[in-house]
Amino acid sequence: MKKRLRFLLSLVTAILFAVCMGVAFTPAVGAATFVASNLVHVPSGAAGMAVTPEIWTDYIIGNLFKDNEFLLHSVDESQYVIGGTVVHIPQAGSPSGVERNRTKLPATITRRRDIDITYALDEFTTDPRFIPNADTVELSYDKMSSCMTEDMMYLKQLTAEAMLYNWRPTYFIKGTKTKSSDYTVHGTGVRTGVSVEDFSKAKSIFNKWGIPKADRYVILPTEMYDQLCADVRSSQNDNLSAVYDNVTGELRKLEGFTIIERATALCASNSSLSAVSGQKYFKWTGNDLTYSVEDYVGIEGGKAADATAACLYGLFWHPTCVARAMGSTQMFNNEGDPTYYGDIYSFLQRLGGRARRADGKGVLGIIQEYSAS
Repeated sequence: MKKRLRFLLSLVTAILFAVCMGVAFTPAVGAATFVASNLVHVPSGAAGMAVTPEIWTDYIIGNLFKDNEFLLHSVDESQYVIGGTVVHIPQAGSPSGVERNRTKLPATITRRRDIDITYALDEFTTDPRFIPNADTVELSYDKMSSCMTEDMMYLKQLTAEAMLYNWRPTYFIKGTKTKSSDYTVHGTGVRTGVSVEDFSKAKSIFNKWGIPKADRYVILPTEMYDQLCADVRSSQNDNLSAVYDNVTGELRKLEGFTIIERATALCASNSSLSAVSGQKYFKWTGNDLTYSVEDYVGIEGGKAADATAACLYGLFWHPTCVARAMGSTQMFNNEGDPTYYGDIYSFLQRLGGRARRADGKGVLGIIQEYSAS
């Protein structure tokens, strides 16, 4: 009812304004004014009776990384996307050898063997949306905005979870804060927490790997972030108290890592890790136990059961060591469907990523350690 009243008021105002313009100038000017005044609220590019797909594909592209800006701290490989579905990156092989003051002839002939990097983009599709009585652009736009807000929240969550899964690490450090049942989010038993000492260890590992010291990042699930903040608050070190804002409760940077808190990060069904010989970090004892995106979203939503020994983990990384790639964005629509008496819309987004270094360096996990008691 309110929408109809607003429309009638706008219509009457437009007519009165157009009449005044027609009297002051010419009827043609009045007519043009009336038309223009009724197009003001139409979305850019949608001046017609149907919803233009380009508007909503642009909407998805423009908002996909919103509230998930951590995804932008990576190398963009979108320019290598072929056909909107696959990333193909030609990569040169090893250079030929160089010898000073060569004495042995003939020289050994070598052939450069190029290695292409190829990976498929994940395909994300929304469930079709039914918009009843979508008779005009304005009505369709209002209804679509409401639906899209809800759909985009879930789409952004899933794409962010998927990218973290694609960036999952080869190597890990374990949280060293004393085990407690308070740190157990999934499963049963007790878990270790995150401490300042763990960040110092991560910094040391990155330094030994030769990772640039600028622009290092870490993403932590809320529970691990809270553990770290508690450790900082309890510290007697004045330098630590300076990096924690007691007013906002925010800890922005520690040991050179910019800290990003997120409701969820990654989770594994167990923290069964083996020490890497001569190093301060670990790797999986057997298979990678990280939950898939679908499994973890199901666990978070209460639709799937978690393992008894399930452990959260966060991610340290450098932007040059991970990549993202955006493929095609498409809108599918069936306007004026005679069986539904309305319009049906759905969207498809292709997105992918990877850890860039074959040796796994530049990405480091920080995982809880499980214990039954």
